[in-house]
Parts: sequence; C-alpha cells; structure tokens
Amino acid sequence: MNTEKNPPAAPYDNTAQGSTMTGTVPVRFELTAVAVGKRRNEVQTGMVEPLRLRTWDLASDEAPFHGGDETAPKPLSIFATGILTCFMTQVRNFARACGVEIRALKANAGMDWTLQRNGTKPYVALPGHMQIDIHLDTDATLEAQQHLISTAAQACFAEATLREPPLHRLWYGESWVECDVTPR
Repeated sequence: MNTEKNPPAAPYDNTAQGSTMTGTVPVRFELTAVAVGKRRNEVQTGMVEPLRLRTWDLASDEAPFHGGDETAPKPLSIFATGILTCFMTQVRNFARACGVEIRALKANAGMDWTLQRNGTKPYVALPGHMQIDIHLDTDATLEAQQHLISTAAQACFAEATLREPPLHRLWYGESWVECDVTPR
C-alpha cells in the first residue's frame, strides 16, 4: 500500500544495530485464507512491509470432536507457536545489546483459554494467560538476563498484537462493514 501518508519503508541495511536510531518502520503481513473441507483452512501469508518477502502456504484444521479431520495443526496451536517463536527470535536479536552471550536458548510455554457456554447460546471464548519458561545457557547476571527478557517481550510483534484486538470487517454489497464483536 503506497500512499503519500504511508510511504514504503527503506530496505534495512544493518546500520541500526547498536545505533541510536529513532523513528518508526511499518511492518505488515498479509494473509489470504480459504475454508476447505469440514474445518480445514488453507492460508497464504507473507511480509509485505518493510520488505516484500517470500510467501508461505499454511493450513489449520480442527480435531474430529470440533468437526474437523485433524489434517493440520489447530489454529490455536499455530497462534501460540507464533507468539513463542517471535519472542525467541527477539531474545536472539537483542542479546548482544543487553550484554548477554547466549550459548543455547530453549523455551516451554503454555497458553490457556476458557470456553463459556450459557444454555443453547453459542459459546464465548475467554482469554486465560500465556506462560513462557525460558532456559538460557549463559554466564550473564540475573539482572542482564531479566533486562533481555523484558526487551525481547517489548519487541515481540506477536505479544504486542495481544494488546490490540483485530478489527472485523464483512464484505456486504459493494463495501466493507465493520462488525461489533463485543460479547453479548
């Protein structure tokens, strides 16, 4: 999307590493999904800003108890995986700047939700929390490691997305209509 208001970002040239660069760089991924089969979804996704990169084909499906055939990972599994792997990437991105030399990085995570049902009404999904347990093989001080974890969490685009719910739009007639998704 090139507009006067939103010019394309310049390609990253590694000059910001360790610098005092300030400002903003737009980051955008675009996805196109098609529902196929019972609950299977096939998605093409890729980064379009600041650089247009390779696209990837992904799929999700549900288990038979939820109407699917379990031919691919469940959507929530892909969602949780995206958060964990984004965070792990940021740990490695900022380790040097935070004074932490990492010999190895491992993480375990759990993500919880609750399904709430009221009689015959459709259920409502309630958020729980995500816990990430990090194992760093390093000689860095506890303070330096905690600073790294805080920095990585703040830089994780997936974690940032958790703070802003998506806008839902429906194509109706000849235009997009915003949908109120507030639980009733």
